[in-house]
Amino acid sequence: YGYVTNSKVKFVMVVDSSNTALRDNEIRSMFRKLHNSYTDIMCNPFYNPGDRIHSRAFDNMVNSMMMQVC
Repeated sequence: YGYVTNSKVKFVMVVDSSNTALRDNEIRSMFRKLHNSYTDIMCNPFYNPGDRIHSRAFDNMVNSMMMQVC
């Protein structure tokens, strides 16, 4: 699955095709959560664009999303 923001940031999500429990609205919801968390990081005045993202909150959010899917 892919998602492109208005600012041309692209997110790609790869899921196991045997997991048929995922619906399009669930994938869309995950992309929204990911986009919101990414936006929060980009709005941080201490973040330098282009640097690697070092955020426990972002990592925890991504890990919780992955745990929901598994």
